[in-house]
Amino acid sequence: MNKNLVVYEQALQDTFFGGSQPAMIDYMLWPWFERLPLLVETGFQFNADGQFPKLAAWVQAMQANENVKRVEIPTEVLKKFLETYKTGQPVYDFD
Repeated sequence: MNKNLVVYEQALQDTFFGGSQPAMIDYMLWPWFERLPLLVETGFQFNADGQFPKLAAWVQAMQANENVKRVEIPTEVLKKFLETYKTGQPVYDFD
């Protein structure tokens, strides 16, 4: 996974991929990064070795973004969905 994240680290030249403010590219990429905590079960922990300082700062900036906060899916809800997905009968609605 880290090998594939290198390209994003190298591409990030400002706070956001879109420059000093988030742009469509940032919002398009965010859902994939939002789900990285789900990979902990597989032994992957994002930026555990500090290899991606720019990308880690981007994640923090995105998490602080008001638009992202409005549509944030809590990790616990994502985990619940993933468990149902693994059974072959995904549940899309959680309270």
